[in-house]
Amino acid sequence: MTKPPPEPADPETRQRGTILIADDGADNRVILERLLQLSHFDTLVAENGDEAVTMASSHRPDLILMDLAMPKTDGWEATRRIKADAALRHIPIIAVTGHVTADEIERATEAGCSDVLAKPIVYEDLVRIVRENLVTSP
Repeated sequence: MTKPPPEPADPETRQRGTILIADDGADNRVILERLLQLSHFDTLVAENGDEAVTMASSHRPDLILMDLAMPKTDGWEATRRIKADAALRHIPIIAVTGHVTADEIERATEAGCSDVLAKPIVYEDLVRIVRENLVTSP
């Protein structure tokens, strides 16, 4: 993992927004949460797809990082449920996966994900993808 950039001196250049992290791996949740907090994002965490759908509905995050392979309700189904809700469909969802194949990317896109982030997580890629998707969301 690479070193995070220095903290911005100007508070106006800091990130804004709340990111929901949905991942069944405790280590993955902690890593993502800490990396996002380094860039001054607020974070919420869900341990499975059912929790992700519930938290998306109740907290209305600005972006969701969705692990695809989770128990109970997987990330593909959770994404479809969120995108089916008119009040939530504007929220960008980034698929987080260790299996970045063409089929996996296609399935994630068909479910409603706007981008894919490969595991293991690289700090610069995470921040870039989050920023790009926050900027392009309505």
